[in-house]
Formats: sequence, C-alpha cells, structure tokens
Amino acid sequence: MNAHTATTADNPSRPMVMVSVPDGMGGTRNELRPAPPEKPKGRKKRPTPDPIRADPSAAAQEIRQVIERIERLEEEKAGIADDISDVYAEAKCNGYDVKTLRSIVRLRKVEKHVRQEDEALLETYKNSLGIE
Repeated sequence: MNAHTATTADNPSRPMVMVSVPDGMGGTRNELRPAPPEKPKGRKKRPTPDPIRADPSAAAQEIRQVIERIERLEEEKAGIADDISDVYAEAKCNGYDVKTLRSIVRLRKVEKHVRQEDEALLETYKNSLGIE
C-alpha cells in the first residue's frame, strides 16, 4: 500500500489512498480506493449501569448510606488527629522537640533500604554543595 492520499470530488472530506492491487496477469497496478476508517485508540469502555435510573428510591438510600459512612469516618479521623496533637503537646511539655519526633515518625514509615538510599543521596548532594 502506498502512502499517497487524496480526496474524492463528490466527498472531499473522505480520504482516498493509492493501493497496489494484482492485475490478474502476474503484475500489479495502482488503484485509488477509499481509506479504511480509523480505529478508535485505547480499550473499549463498558457502559456502567446507572443505579439511580434502575431504582431511584434504593439508589437514594444507598447514596445516603455512603455519605453517612464517609461523615462518620471523617469524624473519627478528626478525633484521631486531635489525639495525635495531644500526644505531641504532652511530649513538648516533657521537653521533647516535636519537629524531631515528627521526623522520626515519618522515617519509621519508610523501609530501611529506601531510607538508606535517601540518606546516601542526601549526603552526596550535601558533599557536592560543600555543606558540612
């Protein structure tokens, strides 16, 4: 198939392509044919069912339950955040540096080998900048 393209006189928006086709005598000849339609890229998406159209009253109840669960969890999260703040305030009263405690908590969440890689990279950058 050649890369030559054109459009038809009766439909200028429809592209045409030049293709080589067998001529029946052992050779080929070039012919102008309509270009094949472009395939959409990506995966075909399945339509998701609309629960509100299926049963509006049940959907409304389900939405209400989801929202209430989220609200309860948000309240619990706020309560836990308050508790954490209280622990940091208590530690500060006992003479500990809160910023350092937060750093330690953050470091303990990271796996040891990742933490070591981060520290080595930090040392490399500090050395290249002449810090320390």
